[in-house]
Amino acid sequence: MLGNTMRWGTGAAIAAVGVFVVAVVAHALEEPNRTATLWTPVVEWTIANPQFEGNPFDIAATAAFTHETTGETHTTGMFFDGETTWRFRFFPTRTGRWTFQTTSTDADLDGHAGTVTVEPNPEPLARGCLATAENSRWAWQTGESGETRPFTPQLVMYKCLHAIESMPEEELRDDLRLWFDEHGFNGLHVRVMCRWFDFEKERHSDFDTDDPNPDPRTFAALERLITLTHQADGFVHIWKWGDEDRRMTPIRWGINGTADRRLQRYLAARLGPLPGWTLGYGFDLWEWVNAEQLHEWHAHMHEHLGWPRMLGGRAHQHGTPISRAMTYQLDYVGYETHRPDYDAYVAALEQQPDRPAFMEDRFRVRYSIWRAKDYSLDDTRRGLWRSTMAGGVANIWGYLLPDDDRGGSRPYPNRHQIRSYADFFANRFLNGMERDNTLTNGVCLRRGNAHFLLYGEDVHEITINLSSMATPQPAIAIDTKTPYYEFEIGELEPGPHTWKAPYISDWAVAVGEF
Repeated sequence: MLGNTMRWGTGAAIAAVGVFVVAVVAHALEEPNRTATLWTPVVEWTIANPQFEGNPFDIAATAAFTHETTGETHTTGMFFDGETTWRFRFFPTRTGRWTFQTTSTDADLDGHAGTVTVEPNPEPLARGCLATAENSRWAWQTGESGETRPFTPQLVMYKCLHAIESMPEEELRDDLRLWFDEHGFNGLHVRVMCRWFDFEKERHSDFDTDDPNPDPRTFAALERLITLTHQADGFVHIWKWGDEDRRMTPIRWGINGTADRRLQRYLAARLGPLPGWTLGYGFDLWEWVNAEQLHEWHAHMHEHLGWPRMLGGRAHQHGTPISRAMTYQLDYVGYETHRPDYDAYVAALEQQPDRPAFMEDRFRVRYSIWRAKDYSLDDTRRGLWRSTMAGGVANIWGYLLPDDDRGGSRPYPNRHQIRSYADFFANRFLNGMERDNTLTNGVCLRRGNAHFLLYGEDVHEITINLSSMATPQPAIAIDTKTPYYEFEIGELEPGPHTWKAPYISDWAVAVGEF
């Protein structure tokens, strides 16, 4: 019996106590009271529900978590996990004591209660959820109060779901070390398409049902990848659908129709409590979904997600009316822009400055299929720097020579350059940084009068006007083409300066205490 829970339902044992009727839960929740650590993986409960009727994926059941001190509430759905098993999850976003209560028209899922006591995380920079920082930049929540730490998402194309499902855990962890530690990327990109409904089928033309259910096998593979990636301080960006030309959309079953809504609820319940993922609706959206349908999907997802998650989509090229119409309500703005230069990244940020921006094509080095959009290794290196120096626009990268690795990127032969980029910005991409190219012959990000980041391509010198600085500040430079090495410039006084590089290259300079 869970406290004084009042519950009537099939199989409940009813006992009269004085003038009160107290119901005993037929299938009591095991370990209803738990402890957790802030920003750590989810806490999960399992409920047996052997007497359900109808489609188990359509049974509505929720768990509402309330923080006793602040009153903050997260309501998340339960999800069917096969046979007679339902689960629900909690992600600890605040220390202290949380209570929860379940609600459902199904008697076995209704009326359960418990607590979660969340302790502080001993790691001060432990990462929670992706969020939006100052100036509408991409950020991680971190710390006791969930303050935002901005960064530029640089994702690498990752393997197909079949490979993810079958890989031993240590091999998957080795991959994360390869991409995050050796290269310096901070996320993985995967696509699902119609495998939401059948792990083996990518296109809706392969199905013989007009009313499919979500496939738990697909979700298990995604859960595995998301959990391990978050533990490695990265995140997973998922393409939910593709385009209709390839039959990789929900059009056959109806956009926001019965099967699609069922999937949306299941996705929100099962993946919603997991941190470390973002979701793009698909690509070439203007060809197969309209703005009203897209925003209806976005609203319905957030209605059922217990925790805020970043949902967006690749609508069209930046600057076009269709991209504005389709993305103005989404959590991030995705664009299809081929080989964006620095000015294109700036324009993407300025088009809709209230949300993070994402150049959501895949920038690939490969035997040229589309010469107007494919990249070289030098293009890749410069794209990393340009997207961050513009203010922080997300990208997807892939090295596909001689071919792809089960749908994903091969290791980059210039990985030391990607790592140098990551090391330079690791502790220098700060909240409040803004573009100010009036200070240099290249491009500049500054925060106030004490922190300056400068970048120039094919230069032998970089000019720096530090007249606004109040006190002398240290400065270093790096050659972006080499393994990370700091050239000591020394302490710079307020005023204009010209730093002479030892040779022509693409140079980055940092001024200030970081």
